[in-house]
Amino acid sequence: MITKAVTTSDLGISVRKSVVKGAQMMDRIDGQWEKFSDDYGLGAARLSQGGRPQPRNIPPLKPLNVEMAKTLLDLSDESFMEQSGISPNLLSLQINKVDNAVRKSFERSGIDFSDEMTGSIFNYYCYIHFKAYCDIIVSMKIGWNKKAFENILGDKLLPVLAPSYDSVKRDIATSGGINSKFQQRTNLLRGFEAGLKLTDEILTNLVSNGFVALAERNQIDNEKLADWSDDLADIQLSIPLDGDITLNSQVLLQEQGFRVYPDFARFAIASAFQQALTNTNQNVSSDEYYMDTDYSSDPDQFEVKQVLLNVVIDSN
Repeated sequence: MITKAVTTSDLGISVRKSVVKGAQMMDRIDGQWEKFSDDYGLGAARLSQGGRPQPRNIPPLKPLNVEMAKTLLDLSDESFMEQSGISPNLLSLQINKVDNAVRKSFERSGIDFSDEMTGSIFNYYCYIHFKAYCDIIVSMKIGWNKKAFENILGDKLLPVLAPSYDSVKRDIATSGGINSKFQQRTNLLRGFEAGLKLTDEILTNLVSNGFVALAERNQIDNEKLADWSDDLADIQLSIPLDGDITLNSQVLLQEQGFRVYPDFARFAIASAFQQALTNTNQNVSSDEYYMDTDYSSDPDQFEVKQVLLNVVIDSN
């Protein structure tokens, strides 16, 4: 329903591909070769794979935890006001202004706002809140630090999405100093283990509370962990999120040229590692990519279905 609103509403979205422009360009080139190969039976390696990959099996979303959803919106507002310095009244007025401008378009797409909050309705509220932030930033010419906002919101999200954070934080605080190389390496490994624990808790809670349908992460082998702890390489986490109920608001805001959008999972996970590695010299960076998990030779069939988070941890 939200996708329909994005493509056919009065919002004036002319093209839904800008967010994944680079990916689609590569996909288009690859798609031309795929079609050529299909037509002429080329590509022995492809033919030996036993056919095209099956579509990814994504389970249905669990019921949305409405109170937690409202909390995420409240924390987003708090973080924006803390970063921007604007008043609650001004923010409320702008949110209402955006709501009045776009609600009918989304209602025509089939969203019933008389129902209790659903994933689609939460996605809508995320859109109007974050669109209001962006409008205020532009209209008031606020010097905006995107990373600072994400850090503030991520820190606020941690206790909500990872309730064990307080106990993990106490364990981190008791870790030793960094006087010796051995202690530095010990702190790194302890911090990374704590970050993984918090990440797994965040992913579990996102699924169980109806924010994503499926969440998993890559496993880090001992060799990569050893290279990272010896400062020989960075370490990377790949975290695919299927059925993220905020996906459409994320894409729509970016298509409209804004760089403030509700990627709650990324903010919380990045914050988890930043907090867990406080006593180290590590820098945590993160980004997201929007993926189509269904195989197709035709790039025109590209449709975003998955948010792929990438977290990189490296020494300063």
